[in-house]
Amino acid sequence: MTQVGCLERWNPLEVGVSALRSVAAAALLATGISGLATVPSSAEELTCLPPERMEAPAGVEPANKKIGVSVAYLKVPFYANFKTGLQDGADHYGFTYELVDGNSGDVATELANLQNFIAQSYDLIVLTPSGEGIIPGIKLVNDAGIPLIEANNKAGFGKDEVGVLTYVGADDVAFGRLQGDLVDKAFNGEAAKIAYIMGFPGSPAQVLRAKGWDEFLAANSQYDEIARMTDDFDGAKALAVVQDLLSRFPKGELDAIVMQGPEASAAVDFAIRSGRDEVKFIVGDYPADVRQMIHDGKIYGTVNQDPYPQAYNAMRMAWLHFNGKDSEIPTPYFLDLPLVTQENAKDIPPAWGC
Repeated sequence: MTQVGCLERWNPLEVGVSALRSVAAAALLATGISGLATVPSSAEELTCLPPERMEAPAGVEPANKKIGVSVAYLKVPFYANFKTGLQDGADHYGFTYELVDGNSGDVATELANLQNFIAQSYDLIVLTPSGEGIIPGIKLVNDAGIPLIEANNKAGFGKDEVGVLTYVGADDVAFGRLQGDLVDKAFNGEAAKIAYIMGFPGSPAQVLRAKGWDEFLAANSQYDEIARMTDDFDGAKALAVVQDLLSRFPKGELDAIVMQGPEASAAVDFAIRSGRDEVKFIVGDYPADVRQMIHDGKIYGTVNQDPYPQAYNAMRMAWLHFNGKDSEIPTPYFLDLPLVTQENAKDIPPAWGC
């Protein structure tokens, strides 16, 4: 497998978030242990079992095809178990593959990856795109007559004019609505003031989850979104944003923080240390640290998007295609998004992080 180096992505909100991060760091240093409460230790440390893996299907003739895989943000921890799913899928369905990084969503790198796959005559491409910017690259793949499957992310939010065999992954609009369902459950349908924290601006997950969240708000007027910010799916930035929110909105003015991603541990700990445990946190995705914090009652709940079956089923869809079974390929292929709260966290293995 080949992996391209990963650079940090710039975005126009970085200056403000960097300033917030500096304030957060300074506050933590200045306050010290004496100024912040101690976060209660876990009453029960959960055993970190790895997610269940697929068993090899019976009666499968190996495809003996070569697949190119490009993942826009390969170094993000979420994709560790995605890589396991790729390997298991390749082993079970008889593929060889090359995995390359999209350099933190750098479109030039993503385009070069696709051009290399075309030049090397790969039989199929699995793409986890950064967003709409890579659509011209997908058109090149189409022109070369190479089938392409999108996994985990979509390039064009449903309006692109390119040919893809299918998309395998989460319905991110439903994901946003499901986060709303967690809010509804947390507050029993009663009014609440909520801050909403988004991931990479313009990324498929950010755009589509926000769409689903907005649909939830439109149908539930008792919930008042009082702030909308971004953390780029980055834990340090999430801490800075949450510290700013807690400063701007004292007790009684902020009831919940909904985060599109899972990078919440430091932010939640800061809220608890600051005496703001009345603020409920609802996050997205289900790594091991989020599972433990849900079990401990520090995070209310999450929507579990598991990367393993996304990658595995991308390989399975490729096998169906090469065996003349396109009619059996769902388009799109949305996978389950179970809700996890304190009621069931102990029984559901984390999606990654063990």
